[in-house]
Amino acid sequence: MPENLRVLKGRIRTAKNIAQLAKTLEMVSVSKIRRVRGLAETVRPYAERITSLTGSTLRSLDPDLRDHPYLKAGKNPRRLLLAIGPDKGLCGPLTGNLVRKLADSMDAETLLITVGRRMGGPGARMAGDNLIASFPMGARLPQYSLVFDLVHVINEHILSGAASTLDIVYGRFVSFFTQTPVLEHVLPLDAAAVTGGGGLAEFEPGGAPLLAALLPHFLEVRLFNAIVQAFSAEHAARMVAMQNAKTNALEIADSFTLLYNKTRQERITSEILDLANKGKKK
Repeated sequence: MPENLRVLKGRIRTAKNIAQLAKTLEMVSVSKIRRVRGLAETVRPYAERITSLTGSTLRSLDPDLRDHPYLKAGKNPRRLLLAIGPDKGLCGPLTGNLVRKLADSMDAETLLITVGRRMGGPGARMAGDNLIASFPMGARLPQYSLVFDLVHVINEHILSGAASTLDIVYGRFVSFFTQTPVLEHVLPLDAAAVTGGGGLAEFEPGGAPLLAALLPHFLEVRLFNAIVQAFSAEHAARMVAMQNAKTNALEIADSFTLLYNKTRQERITSEILDLANKGKKK
């Protein structure tokens, strides 16, 4: 048990500084969650409209005319897997859970695309040469332009027949205290999975050209929703981790403060006894 008051005071100061830093990171994460949820609400009307139009067009089109590469699996059995995770650490168990989910979802033929530096490293070790693209998540709010880069890479493989399916691994934001790693199937698109839209309708000049124009936008919306969910999950996990770090640091500071006061009191008592003994000797 340390008895040097200067050492104890330094440890108290260090613990309080860590608590202050954790509190700052916690507040930053809370602010970013609120902003990204606002961004999601801003994009929601567009996403709902695209989903509704795509659903109506898809259900109104004869199954024999659904020959778009987004709608049917090609002859090539290879799969594209998009893994979305954070750029930075301090996210508690979220990153580890995502990496385990990615490992469970991989096989030798999977072509991997990663978003987030924390997914890029493990993804490179798992996929090797099958890692075809890697993008940073970024510390700021997700930009829709990231979706265009992803769609470009996906289309290079889906439209050319190099791969026939697309799945996404990301952290789903359930609440501030719950983030769940999920594997979500995206392509080929199942007509029953496209919710929204009314009943059967007729489109001019035809449903097939309209569907071909809508499907890329529908894919963009699905990808952006996954990115927003992953960004929200990252900062919710960091907020909880920083809350726990702040609490632990303050508890350590309190224990060192108690020890400091006890040691200081013992020294004062010892000095008083020494003075009293010297007085008796005189």
